Amino acid sequence: MRYIDIFRTTDRNELSIIKNLFDEENIAYRSHGEATDNAAGLAGLGNDGMRIEVEESQKDKAAQIIKRTGFLGERTNLANSSRTRPQVGKWVIFILAALVVFVAIIFFVWFMSGN
Repeated sequence: MRYIDIFRTTDRNELSIIKNLFDEENIAYRSHGEATDNAAGLAGLGNDGMRIEVEESQKDKAAQIIKRTGFLGERTNLANSSRTRPQVGKWVIFILAALVVFVAIIFFVWFMSGN
């Protein structure tokens, strides 16, 4: 049996979803890069991420399943990837600043009490 590369990703959730769907449809597949991702949490440690291969005879059926999930066409190009910054609301920064001021006031009162 000849296996061909059908999908690559750096997201282990995507990989798990696709593997589950392939299991339900009895599609023979192999996955690569999971051990490195589990050990280091780095999705293949700079290789091509985690990938799934399917038997060549089941390529079309597997592509339809991936297309149905919406993952097809969203392959990750690690060389040109850009990370998005987490969305931290201004209220979180305000609360942290207020906490720092509160701790500073406590220390000021404690050291200036004169005891």
